[in-house]
Amino acid sequence: MKSVALVISDAAITRHAADVAVGELRDHRSELVLRFHKSRDKGTWYYVRYQQRQKQRHRLGHWPLLKTKDVQAMVPDLLKKLGTGAEVQSSQFVTVGQLLQWYKKRVEQETLKSQSRRNGVINVIDKHLQRRLGAVCIAMVTKAVIDEKLMLPLQSDGLMPGTIRNYFGVLKRAFATAYELDLISIDPLAGMKFVDYIQRRIMARESKLLTSDRKQVLDAVLGYEPAALVLQLLMLMFALRIGEARQLARSMVRFDRGLLAIPASITKTGHDNNLPLTTWATAVLSAVIGSTECDNLITVKRQPLTKDQAQKLFRTTAAGKYRSHDLRKLARSTWAEMGMDYWVSERLLNHRQKGQDQAYIKADAYEVKLAALQQYHDLLFAGFDVGTMQALINSRLRCSASKNAA
Repeated sequence: MKSVALVISDAAITRHAADVAVGELRDHRSELVLRFHKSRDKGTWYYVRYQQRQKQRHRLGHWPLLKTKDVQAMVPDLLKKLGTGAEVQSSQFVTVGQLLQWYKKRVEQETLKSQSRRNGVINVIDKHLQRRLGAVCIAMVTKAVIDEKLMLPLQSDGLMPGTIRNYFGVLKRAFATAYELDLISIDPLAGMKFVDYIQRRIMARESKLLTSDRKQVLDAVLGYEPAALVLQLLMLMFALRIGEARQLARSMVRFDRGLLAIPASITKTGHDNNLPLTTWATAVLSAVIGSTECDNLITVKRQPLTKDQAQKLFRTTAAGKYRSHDLRKLARSTWAEMGMDYWVSERLLNHRQKGQDQAYIKADAYEVKLAALQQYHDLLFAGFDVGTMQALINSRLRCSASKNAA
């Protein structure tokens, strides 16, 4: 087979791949060489140089996983390694499992990430990635291997595309981090994208609740046992995530400032979330705080509610009729029907600000958020008055406390 010298481009590669007489392509502009595999739909990239009159080939990766621009971007780092005498394909890890074990330990020490995020990554590594890819040699990682050993099995397990994308993202981040820290010299996943495996568009999960279900949901929540009642009621009132609601403490309730001051340490976004206390919120939180001597507002046997306990408690009470995030979506949908300003809604949800907004908009807009939240609570508790609601919460919590004492 002949070797063809030309300016390598993706179009040129595709054109010459159809010619079985061509074995490799040599780039005029650099020392890059692409050698076609027997199948012709794949190839191996090499960087070729002569040292002491001896030809040396340094394997860089595979085409079409690595496009021309990807390989060209690798050349500066490659030249640095060659200049310092480092091995181009050196690695501290032999298998994917070894790399994942290292990354897991690193994540455990990343205190800038929330504990829930760290736990999520560790869970993905332990339960999915290690089991399916742990024994694979890093040198053998290709797009076909990832498809066969990870992507297809995850689909066969019935996992949603969004979940599979999350697992794939953890794997890519592990390899990218190892590469950035020079623990591996080539990142075999660098050119891989989720859409290479699954083309289905990932849609946001539809809520099981409509705004017309609001009264029915509230009536059901008010009938729950105390821990579930307080958990879901506060989630519904403030559109909180379940992980934020279960960790609420009396120290966060600032009646003197009219705020529920949720610290960054327990929010998903890592930003403080200061929510105004409406007349309804003040009444409900006063009743909740008055019913417990613990700092945490939601407890089981006087102990803070754990993540697993909160999830189990929610599943038991909701009985599959709705998910925890559906309460947040219900609140947000109601706000939209009310005509609440989009920016105000985003601040109440504590979503990250996008683009230039984060740099330029620093306003807390307490009065605006208070007016919007008061209007929402008036609608949510329609048919009650503040005193009646507070008395109802008091009654439910004290009744349960009396039963437990007996």
